[in-house]
Amino acid sequence: MSQAFIRIFGLNHLLAGQKVRSGRNPRDTKFLFSAILASLTLIGVFSIYIWCRLAVVGMGFEISAANADRNALVEQNRRLKIEFLQLKSPRRIESIALQDLGLVHPAPGQIIRVGK
Repeated sequence: MSQAFIRIFGLNHLLAGQKVRSGRNPRDTKFLFSAILASLTLIGVFSIYIWCRLAVVGMGFEISAANADRNALVEQNRRLKIEFLQLKSPRRIESIALQDLGLVHPAPGQIIRVGK
């Protein structure tokens, strides 16, 4: 503040007890170490945040891939069940026995009942 302003408004008594430094001592490294420490802390926190975000995104991709694999396996299971039911069909087994294997239906005299 200018001397005229101080005199006009009577601020001499307010400023009299204050110590004002004219500049920073070049040998005082507290500020430098504090600034470096604060910067390293911010960089560390930011790095951890980025790492967490990348981990979440990577996990999302893994979950998506696992869901796609699961859906493919469910579909394959459905198709295999249908194929199994077709393969064990009595009509199919009878047609294979009659046509491919040359088996014939038994004559009434060839059937022997065992038990009650």
